[in-house]
Amino acid sequence: MTRAIFDSRMAERLSDFFPSVATIEEDTGAEQDDYGNPIPGWTTFQADLACAVAPSGGEEVKQSDQTYVVSEFKISFASDQSSVTEAMRIIVTGENAGTYDILSVETSSHGQVTRMLTNEVT
Repeated sequence: MTRAIFDSRMAERLSDFFPSVATIEEDTGAEQDDYGNPIPGWTTFQADLACAVAPSGGEEVKQSDQTYVVSEFKISFASDQSSVTEAMRIIVTGENAGTYDILSVETSSHGQVTRMLTNEVT
């Protein structure tokens, strides 16, 4: 008989650690502009996912004509989200609400927690 290392109910009991709610969207790319370039069209991939958002770094980029800030965040989920790709985005409500582009997806070795490195879209 095989036993899991972690009880699957553990994540359910950690709700205080995941105070926000996320929707993951994927780009349909169904429409094109006048030049034939795809126009992003977003559809829900997964909804109502408990998550936690935390800043993980960033940088100020100075160019001759503008200065802008790139803010990076880690978004953690109490579930296996290994089917999510970098072509998707995350809409967060609750704490640290915003829209985030996914840069990378990392799932724990036990498949119970997923962390994503993201950039906030302004």
